[in-house]
Amino acid sequence: MSNDDSKRVFVSYVREDSDAVDDLCAVLEAAKIPYWRDRNDLGPGDAWRAKIREAIRSGSMVFLACFSDKSRAKDKSYMNEELTLAVDEFRQMPPGRTWLIPTRFDGGDLPYWDLGAGRSLDDLNYVDLFGKAHAAAAAKLVTTIHGLMGDRQMSPAAALEAVERANAGSRVDLLKQLTKDMLVDPAKRIQLDDLVSQEVQRILAAINDDDRVAGPVSGTNEERIVKYATAAQEMWDLAKPFCASLQVAARYGTPDVLAPWVTGIRSLVQAPLKVRSGDSTLLDLGLLPGMVAIMTAGMAGVSARRYDNVKALVADPMVRSKYDSKPLPILMAVDPFSPFDSQQWTANTLARGTIEGKPFAEALSDMTENRVGKYRTPIGEWLHMSLRPLFADQWPDADAFALEFDRAEVFLGILGQDAVNARTAANPDAPGWGRSHWFGRSAWRAGHGHGNPVEDLQYELGTEGDRWGPLRADLFGGDAERASAAVERYKGDFDKMAGRHAF
Repeated sequence: MSNDDSKRVFVSYVREDSDAVDDLCAVLEAAKIPYWRDRNDLGPGDAWRAKIREAIRSGSMVFLACFSDKSRAKDKSYMNEELTLAVDEFRQMPPGRTWLIPTRFDGGDLPYWDLGAGRSLDDLNYVDLFGKAHAAAAAKLVTTIHGLMGDRQMSPAAALEAVERANAGSRVDLLKQLTKDMLVDPAKRIQLDDLVSQEVQRILAAINDDDRVAGPVSGTNEERIVKYATAAQEMWDLAKPFCASLQVAARYGTPDVLAPWVTGIRSLVQAPLKVRSGDSTLLDLGLLPGMVAIMTAGMAGVSARRYDNVKALVADPMVRSKYDSKPLPILMAVDPFSPFDSQQWTANTLARGTIEGKPFAEALSDMTENRVGKYRTPIGEWLHMSLRPLFADQWPDADAFALEFDRAEVFLGILGQDAVNARTAANPDAPGWGRSHWFGRSAWRAGHGHGNPVEDLQYELGTEGDRWGPLRADLFGGDAERASAAVERYKGDFDKMAGRHAF
């Protein structure tokens, strides 16, 4: 670390918050930000009060004042002395200068400190380093500090990496918060594009990893199923941060800013379609990130009625299939069943383990020993459970989420059927694709009296006609008859599946 105190962050806190400050300093270290932390940074024999005063008064780059119930409970503390000195320095700085940053370790109020000129401490922007948004706030903090360092700017992507190193498992919340913050700021659009591209490259590296798909997979049949379910979970864990960012973009963005997510989805669908050698089941699981990304985009866009974004993200993109010489719409190239092929035991093990929070071996054993049955629609059940946390801010009510999930599932199915219809109409003599394969949980629920979302969409189209939201977004070519044909064809298959599940 530099010996130049003017390029350091001063961390002020009470001893009782040492553990929280340890976490904060780990983030600063990961981001290569030098800092002062009371006596930890003093040599033997140093007069610590004088040194701390010198560190504050020398014009340290940032003063982080850390507050919690523990600090509020103390009538006297060395932190108060440090903050008094910091306030004196801050009063001499020009208006608008970012230097004193209050930092909260809990949800309590900031104490009142007079900063002069009619300002008080709670007038300043503060950082909340607690709760679900902790990691995202830490990333914003280190990005802000690096911005103040002038010649050592840190990109959001680098900030994300630094905070994740210090806080394992925080990448999903980080991507979601950074996307929210940067999507609305045109000046940060390039950085956001880089951030999204970085996530896509992480997933593609795993999809294209020959070691990941190398076979044969050893063990008993049950052991292989558990290994496949574990591999599927690993693919989802990799895709989850991108999907968290995608959920925000599909909900709040506009088609003109969605290019990085459009490219990402198309790349995730395209990569597993190339001809490769390896274990066939592991190769198929490479389709999982693209499939879940499509469902995420559909759920976010349809539930927010942002059909223009649905069009850009999942209806328009095309890929090349190893089985077809012409580009395919992504809704025809992959569907919920594609990653699992005929591996229903793998899908059920993944779903049962995820939903019940059990190790996959135990979940499989419960089914093989008839303690529980298999799901009728295991992939749909797993998707519903896995995507639920990403949409907690949009649909906190479980029943409302379930209804919107059903609607999105069938809407993707109808769009897929429209793609099949259009392809057949363009080349009537070619072998027919038949029908859309975007079916799942909604058919099971319709068969059990939870409503029929296909009929709901059909009713909307019939009553609203050309004013129907999807048509106004130019889905189905803006043609009501074309949309009606897709709905009718899909409804026939949907009702048959719902009928089979109605027992």
